Amino acid sequence: ISIFFFIYVGAEASFGGWIFTYTVARQLTTETVAAFLTSAFWGSLTLGRLLAIPVARRFRPRSILLADLLGCLAGIAIIVLFPNSLLAIWVGAFTVGLSMASIFPTMLSFAERRMTITGRVTGWFFVGAGAGGMFLPWLIGQLFESIGPQIMLYLIFGDMLFAIGVFAAVIIFSAQRQLQTTA
Repeated sequence: ISIFFFIYVGAEASFGGWIFTYTVARQLTTETVAAFLTSAFWGSLTLGRLLAIPVARRFRPRSILLADLLGCLAGIAIIVLFPNSLLAIWVGAFTVGLSMASIFPTMLSFAERRMTITGRVTGWFFVGAGAGGMFLPWLIGQLFESIGPQIMLYLIFGDMLFAIGVFAAVIIFSAQRQLQTTA
């Protein structure tokens, strides 16, 4: 689960931190509009956190996390498929923000259902999250000029695919563990 937090927070920090630079570097708009785009991403993330409260009452954490992860992939895919469309970037950024909104709190809830959450365990969750929030944005910065702005989207897309894989592994591992304890 710490690895999941590493991956997820890296994607969130990277998208929020690099979408402005990506848009300006691609010369798709002015810096002012790119700043509004960044605000739209963070605003949709905030809106998504508010909407997540009633959603969490109706759906299981596993279902919410899967929908969120797929929504992130869809939002990034929109931008990748239409790289010269400012509208696609706006729609993609809003979709990514809305989809990312409930991942962190829902994963905490998901973890709580599968294990005892102690201060030590929570500390490891936040070590993973903090390290991810530093690593992926740094990696994008190292590759942005040499490879090009599109590297941001490819790395975040790959990161979210990896998050789905880690999430699937956590589900499988916890199911196997549950079977062992009941047998």
